[in-house]
Amino acid sequence: MKVETKLALNNIKKNNKRTMYTIISLILCTTLILTTMLLVSSIRNGVSENFDTEYSDYHVILKDLSVERFERIKNKEYIDKIYIQKNEDAQLEKVDFAFELGESVTVYLKYKNIKNMFVCTNDIIKELNLSELEIMNADRMINFNKKVLIVHGYIGVHIDTNQKGIPQCVMKVNYAPIILLMIITLIVSISMLFIIILYNAFLITINERKKEYAILNSVGGTEGQVLKMIFKEAIMMGVIGIIVGGMLSVLLSNIVLSSINNILNRAGYYFRLIIDIKYIMLALGIIVINIYFSILIPSLKASSTSVIQGIRNNKEIKNKKRKTILERILPTEGKVAIKNIRRNKSRYTLIMILLIINITIFISISTYIRYEKETSDLVTEYDVDAEIFPLPRAMYEEMGIDVREKYKEIIKDYETRYNRKVECIEYKRAFRNYVLIEPAGALENKELAHIYEDGNATTLMNIIGLDDKIYNKYITKLKGNYGDFIFYNGVNLIKLEEGKIEPTYVFTPIFKKDAKFKLKLIDVNYINNEWEYETIEPEILASNIVLADEPVEGFKEIKISEYSYPTLFMSMETYDRIDNYLETKYGKHYTNEVSSSTRTFWDDRDDFRVKIKCEDVVEFKNYINIEHNIDILEKSGISYVEFYTIDNQEKLMYISIIELILKVIMTAIVAIGIVSTANIMNASLIERKEDFNIMYRMGATKGNVKKILIYECIYVFTKAVVISIILSIPIIYKIIKGMENVLVLNKLLIPYGSIGIFIAVMFVISLLITLWSTKMIKEE
Repeated sequence: MKVETKLALNNIKKNNKRTMYTIISLILCTTLILTTMLLVSSIRNGVSENFDTEYSDYHVILKDLSVERFERIKNKEYIDKIYIQKNEDAQLEKVDFAFELGESVTVYLKYKNIKNMFVCTNDIIKELNLSELEIMNADRMINFNKKVLIVHGYIGVHIDTNQKGIPQCVMKVNYAPIILLMIITLIVSISMLFIIILYNAFLITINERKKEYAILNSVGGTEGQVLKMIFKEAIMMGVIGIIVGGMLSVLLSNIVLSSINNILNRAGYYFRLIIDIKYIMLALGIIVINIYFSILIPSLKASSTSVIQGIRNNKEIKNKKRKTILERILPTEGKVAIKNIRRNKSRYTLIMILLIINITIFISISTYIRYEKETSDLVTEYDVDAEIFPLPRAMYEEMGIDVREKYKEIIKDYETRYNRKVECIEYKRAFRNYVLIEPAGALENKELAHIYEDGNATTLMNIIGLDDKIYNKYITKLKGNYGDFIFYNGVNLIKLEEGKIEPTYVFTPIFKKDAKFKLKLIDVNYINNEWEYETIEPEILASNIVLADEPVEGFKEIKISEYSYPTLFMSMETYDRIDNYLETKYGKHYTNEVSSSTRTFWDDRDDFRVKIKCEDVVEFKNYINIEHNIDILEKSGISYVEFYTIDNQEKLMYISIIELILKVIMTAIVAIGIVSTANIMNASLIERKEDFNIMYRMGATKGNVKKILIYECIYVFTKAVVISIILSIPIIYKIIKGMENVLVLNKLLIPYGSIGIFIAVMFVISLLITLWSTKMIKEE
């Protein structure tokens, strides 16, 4: 065994406490790097397995595309693959660009670059040259592979028309640029963290042995031998760190993936741990490079240290003769603390950088998660799982079917068979009815209303009758009386500018907070180029109206619907009174009447619907599809059942995965930062033992020394917090700018409480580390 190897082993054994700190630092760094790489490789491969396989990797769907239109778009340079489907039951077929279509079919397109999807799709829409009728139904003709798009951060992609009536490909939420910002922030922070931790770990070890290296030089040891000895120590500790860190990273990755799969299990997705050699080699390369460069500078310093300098170990001591305002007002311990920080500047700079990384990362990620949660409320349109749509009333009455009894039989059978509980919300609705508002001054926002010369106003309004269970629950919650109306006082106005892919959502209240007003159901006519109205129901809507800030449970869609109108909730009894009144006045089928002026009251009227909340929507959907096909449903008077939250699960899937991974990485960075801070503080105090002994000889007590160290801690921590806040401002600004198109940012969503608690906890931890480190200072 060579001399350098023997000395390296002796040093590792001799300084086992310091060696352990260094190995722990290496293990933590290795674990974080390898865990990140394993998660990336597993999720990327999992995405490929779940979505990006052959015949399911398309981006856009063009339904019933004609031969002539297919010829116009098939040779576009941005198209990568083309699939066709000849009918609904047929499998997808991949075709080349020379393929000639024989008849209208559904075409599936995959673009070369998904980032250009909106530009490419809008170009295709332009090439299709849609007629006015087709523009009205563009969202049915053009659809998207939402599973693939969600994984890439594009949520709520759909076709909408701008103010000029031109159809465009737009989306509700685009996480891609914000995720890129978070990735860059994390990469920069992790890189700095690794360099600081490893550099400091080796620097501490080498500084503690400077005297030994200097003596070794004095007895004939060369710089090359010292370098070899140090690098061999690093290799031995590095191998241990990589092996242990590798095992921990596999364990941690499995835990994270298990948590992700628990989120996704009902949406039908599954991610397994995949050890991809490319990512492993990349991670090991980063670790080895970090170890090499982290040890290079300290080892060069150690190998070139002169005998006298090494024995004195005072190269870094710099005493600047200047007094700040802070030094003048602080007590003696505070003044000494600031001078000590200056004399040991490099050591305290490392501690400060670690604190800055921890605090900046927490502020950035916690703010992003807060905004992300706010957008999750936007992308999940429904707070019920499904809805039952009966046939038109005339049809099931003619068939002699009691729909209420039939749907209850289906629900009861499901509950018994699967031992599940299902909650049903019965309601009736009439959408887009003109209502007179008296007085018009009660309106907060007149954008939705037409103001008449007599000071009254009309607006389109949704009218919903609730079953007694839901109605009584909410009227009691709002401290109203039975018979009162519940008015959800808000609406989302959608603004879509030409050329933009993200619409702007503007939430606006409709009525003033404490406004007193009355409503009347009216018939609006357009005669001689003027709007006129006739009151058709003057009394029933005259009851007290209670304004609500949130919609009734089960009706979340009215809060974020792109086509929402003001919504008035009432008891089923009141709704039926209006229905009976109109039926008596205009006949049984008054909704189908067409007068010379086209009546608009009670427009698009549905007699009865049922919203469903269930424990497992996937299981409930399978039950309906298998046990109750279309024919069976129609015999029960049911047209179809629509399932809402399956799409919501896919949307929330992406949000939940990103949030979980960010929290894991943030926790790891904070943990590593705390351990490294303790390591640096510990080493710093060991190096300053002689300084403390001098202070004791001059009459200082252990209490004075503790106060000095506490002042040092407060000074460094305060400076780190200020710098962290300054660094966080541009990151938060970018987050807000990225979210402003999808959120109504009437207030900042920065989690000040969580940030304040985190900073307080970090300060307490720093103080405890300082006080714990003083145990090694013995009064002499």
